[in-house]
Amino acid sequence: MYSALELTNRLRAEAGRVAESGLPLEVFPQRVQEIIFNLATYENFNIEYSAPIVLSAVATAIGNACQIQIKGNWRTSPSIYMMLVGRPGLGMTPPLSFLYRPIHEQDDRMFEQYLQKCDEYDRTLATASKSKEADDLLLKKPQLVTTVISDFTPEALMHVHQHNLRGVAIEVDEILAMFNSVKRYNSKNNLIEDLLSAYSGRPLKSIRKSEARPILIRQPCINVIGSVQTNLLPEVFRNEYKANCLLDRFLFVYPNDQRISKWQRTDRNTPRPATMRQWGAILNRILNLPCPTNENGNKVCSLVLNLAEDAEAYFYDWYNGIIDTVNAVENDAEVDSRKTKLDGNAARLSLVFQILKWAAGEGHMQYIDLDSVKAAIRMIDYYEDTYRRVQESIVSAGIGDNKEAWLSLLGDTFTAGEAVIAGRRVELSRRTVYYALDKLSKEPNSVLEKLHHGTYRKTSAIASCTIALSSEGKATAPAGQSAKVQCATDNTDER
Repeated sequence: MYSALELTNRLRAEAGRVAESGLPLEVFPQRVQEIIFNLATYENFNIEYSAPIVLSAVATAIGNACQIQIKGNWRTSPSIYMMLVGRPGLGMTPPLSFLYRPIHEQDDRMFEQYLQKCDEYDRTLATASKSKEADDLLLKKPQLVTTVISDFTPEALMHVHQHNLRGVAIEVDEILAMFNSVKRYNSKNNLIEDLLSAYSGRPLKSIRKSEARPILIRQPCINVIGSVQTNLLPEVFRNEYKANCLLDRFLFVYPNDQRISKWQRTDRNTPRPATMRQWGAILNRILNLPCPTNENGNKVCSLVLNLAEDAEAYFYDWYNGIIDTVNAVENDAEVDSRKTKLDGNAARLSLVFQILKWAAGEGHMQYIDLDSVKAAIRMIDYYEDTYRRVQESIVSAGIGDNKEAWLSLLGDTFTAGEAVIAGRRVELSRRTVYYALDKLSKEPNSVLEKLHHGTYRKTSAIASCTIALSSEGKATAPAGQSAKVQCATDNTDER
């Protein structure tokens, strides 16, 4: 028996054809679904952006207050790296600004408190100086506590996190600017390395001559979210940013429907729902979760939630299936390193869904239940589907320009390894080559025939080889993309 709210949400999902997008919106709490639908109706926000941003905002609000125990000694905070992909004008920034607003408002309150403490500090210091007691007075200079940062240096990121052990969030309108910042200062910029370490839960340490004291963050929790236009994707995936390990950890949001929704007028006499008040009540409940530290104030004592027995069994069975797929690959070059990172993101999302259900009044905070794990895995499937389309958009554009030159370097019969070597000569990444081999051997009137594992032969249709991939590239990828494509998952790394 459905509740009135659940029935309404189902009807709105059917009317909005949400199922066609592939987004499993039904795994969200009913109150949150209602908020997302209202944002689509009254703010014209794209549902495929709003729902994932909800998870990012919740992960940021939780921070180090809660962790999930995955297996053995492996536990993690909800550190989520997310990238919103779309054409210009599709509306990625408005839902990001709206759904992060309660966190920004908290930052504003902490900034006002910081200014007040600075005024008190200055007055006390001035009074002590006049009375010649400054040397005897021990004053602790106020430090700004904030959560969201946008324009920053790696050193600033460390300082902000040092004074907010709960965690920080990097929120940028154009995430390419963050990657470009790696080369903005000098070769010693270690932003990428810091983000990799933070995601894996390894301590962050900064020891520099310019700093009065070294910085040590024992339990980092950094969330990242930003947008990128589809025509700039090749720039994000370039090797020069040394981000090929980092992007394996990103969750990509790339809506199926890239059309901009038309504005719809609503009756001004009809009361509009208090969407921000409703969302603020949910997110502020999470922000108010305690995040205690040890007696020295330098280490967080997180609330750790375990997986329920049935949830653990489901989670392990799901990931063991992925392990079986990876183990079945004989050629190391063909191993998809991204698959080996899915367990971390699935665990984080399981924690996020559990806390979100509690905050919406539809769950508890005693442990991670089976529904939360299933919801997380459903979202992982969605993210991986969008990631596949992102990759196809990039590699289709790249191979479309270089395909003929690449094929001309190969004999009538060749191996996948020889194709990769030839690909390097025309600046095609390994993943692009493997995608091309698969695509060109499966298309109608294919130009390649797969003889057996890792061996291919050119067919009589090779003369018309400009059709198979270049046509798809024109259909799915914006014009002007660079042909010099490097994929984020060309190399493997530790979890």
